Amino acid sequence: MNGATVLENTRREHRAAQHAHRRFLLLTRFGILAAVLAAWELASGPLIRPFFLSSPTEIAETLAEWVTTGELWYHGQFTVTAAVAGYLLGAAAGVLVAWPLGLLRLAYRIVEPYFLVAYSVPAVAMGPVFILWFGLGMTPKILIAAYFVFFIVFINTVAGFHQVPRGLLDTTRVLGASRRAQLRTIMLPSALPFILAALRITLPAAMIGAVTGEFISANRGLGYLTRASAASYSTAGVLAGVLSLSAIVLLMNLMLRPLRHALRWQQEIDVKEGSS
Repeated sequence: MNGATVLENTRREHRAAQHAHRRFLLLTRFGILAAVLAAWELASGPLIRPFFLSSPTEIAETLAEWVTTGELWYHGQFTVTAAVAGYLLGAAAGVLVAWPLGLLRLAYRIVEPYFLVAYSVPAVAMGPVFILWFGLGMTPKILIAAYFVFFIVFINTVAGFHQVPRGLLDTTRVLGASRRAQLRTIMLPSALPFILAALRITLPAAMIGAVTGEFISANRGLGYLTRASAASYSTAGVLAGVLSLSAIVLLMNLMLRPLRHALRWQQEIDVKEGSS
């Protein structure tokens, strides 16, 4: 048996082991979920009052009713639109603002206290302000979602730029590299893992921002639908709304799965998150 055959067999065994491990994880996850749902169903009523914690059956019936009547799709489109638009706006603004400040460290030190003050303001508290400024339409929801996203992307992009050794920049400058060449060949590749990691973790933040706006003041969206269910004391409706929002965030995360593969070649990145 030659070396190529041994290598091919090793690769085949490794792939088979990976597939077996994935099947094990999948079956284990489904098993845990089935056990939790079964225990929940049995506990709702005899042990826990349905008013406080509805049963999975009632939640499924509520979701089926929303799907049949079209409420889920109607309200969901507004929430998804606000979350996606806010996500794109906040991410783009975070990178664009961090770009010059990451290159000009003195300028960043000058304006850093102002960003820290703005960063310390709870994003939820900005909801009424945006609604006061921009009315009750889609715009304030988008801006609230963008506000949730902006600072995480901004801070991590600046951190990616600043972690480049100053000596490396000075050396390439002496060798004749322009600022544009430094940005393209050194700064951006260095900051890219930080940017990608921030983009991954801000998807739920964008959804939180959009739903926050709908909770404060809206007549459409999944946040409104959940709030309306709470107003009518429908525990099943509230939990159905929460599960719908969770499912949307999960699908959005799956759409960004290629970012995980793009980060595999990089070392683990410590992404800074906000407390707001």
